[in-house]
Amino acid sequence: MTEEMQKRLEPIIHEFTSGDYYPEVFKAKQEFFERSGVVYEDDAEFEQRMNLFMDWYIFDRDLPGVDLPPIRYYVRQHSTEFSVEEKQLFEDLSTSIHTLFVLKRFSWFGKNLVVQDLFSRKLYIVRDPKLQMAFSKGDIFEGRVFPHQGKWYFASGFCFHPVEMRSFILGEIKKIRFQERTRHLKLILQLAQMKLKHQRFAHIDVKHIYGFESKF
Repeated sequence: MTEEMQKRLEPIIHEFTSGDYYPEVFKAKQEFFERSGVVYEDDAEFEQRMNLFMDWYIFDRDLPGVDLPPIRYYVRQHSTEFSVEEKQLFEDLSTSIHTLFVLKRFSWFGKNLVVQDLFSRKLYIVRDPKLQMAFSKGDIFEGRVFPHQGKWYFASGFCFHPVEMRSFILGEIKKIRFQERTRHLKLILQLAQMKLKHQRFAHIDVKHIYGFESKF
């Protein structure tokens, strides 16, 4: 995301992860990591998983009593204080899309990535040249995008899946593509848990780990 978007998010993250909200963020961590796999500080993906958790907590998870995620609750509380530009920026942040993507191609001059939402099949041209070296054509990954001023930007959290499991992942998506959003999220988190197991049991064939009858 842009530096301006990150700057605007910092006070929101601070407000909703400290003080009276500390017990709530602790509870949210338990919920998230029970579903996506518990990570430890020495795990290779520890930072990425914490980023994914924070994105989910701020943008998706409803706070008890208000039935709004922190980002939307913050906007409701402070909208009268926003300038026109700030109001649009927070509206953009409130309309993020969290899904499984495939990288279709790089755009001309390498400034953008063309990714496809594997559930909706919609294409997004994402502006993020700093991440070019982290991606390869055909990558399947969990991520989140935001619209802003006619462009799309990635959030900070990613979970890349093994290319060998492309057919399995696409097959599972096909089964639930037209089901409600909660079912999509369930699969996204189940796949994240499989990826974590794959890292911890690197000596095991990945095909024995990515599956719903796996013993690992």
